[in-house]
Amino acid sequence: MPRPLGRRNPDYEEKRDRLIHDLTEYVLRSELTRPSFRQLAMAGQVAEPTLRHYFGDRETVASEILRVLGGRAEPLIKAVAQPCETMERAVDGYVQLSRAGVAHGAFARAHAFGLIEGVADEQVGKAYLETLLEPSLQALEERLGAHLPEGTKPETKRAAALMVFAPMLLAVLHQQLLGGAASAPVDLDLLFSELARLTVQGLQTARV
Repeated sequence: MPRPLGRRNPDYEEKRDRLIHDLTEYVLRSELTRPSFRQLAMAGQVAEPTLRHYFGDRETVASEILRVLGGRAEPLIKAVAQPCETMERAVDGYVQLSRAGVAHGAFARAHAFGLIEGVADEQVGKAYLETLLEPSLQALEERLGAHLPEGTKPETKRAAALMVFAPMLLAVLHQQLLGGAASAPVDLDLLFSELARLTVQGLQTARV
């Protein structure tokens, strides 16, 4: 008996979830480019009409991939938000968590995908901001803000988070995805340690 017009198959959500997880794995392995809708369909081993059936358009595919990436990053983001005894331990602990993410390899590619896709499309940019970038920054603000004076301005807390997050992300993108490891190699472990030291110094000054 044919399915009534407009009614989805019982396994629609399961197939949709499986497809978007396959596409997430694809973008984490692929080159630093914006794959076309056709390339995404091929990566998911489905026809373009099938991909359109489940997601509508390329922007929705990209937004859903970012939702999956945000979900995967949630345990790390929660760990980042945990308080520490001192500012030094808060910064050093974050550096250690980031090193683990870098070693896993998904950290740089997830943010690179969000940046490339988000800058190109407003809808996808909002998805990147809401599911991955802003939660990461807010968790770091919470971690570091606990060691700033009571009543510290929100802008100061955001600046503290960016002091650590932004240079580390840029350094990883530089080395791993933009060819910097070959043309201008840097020891990321040593660089992260130096960034941690300078950040602690800067935040200690802010507390005076």
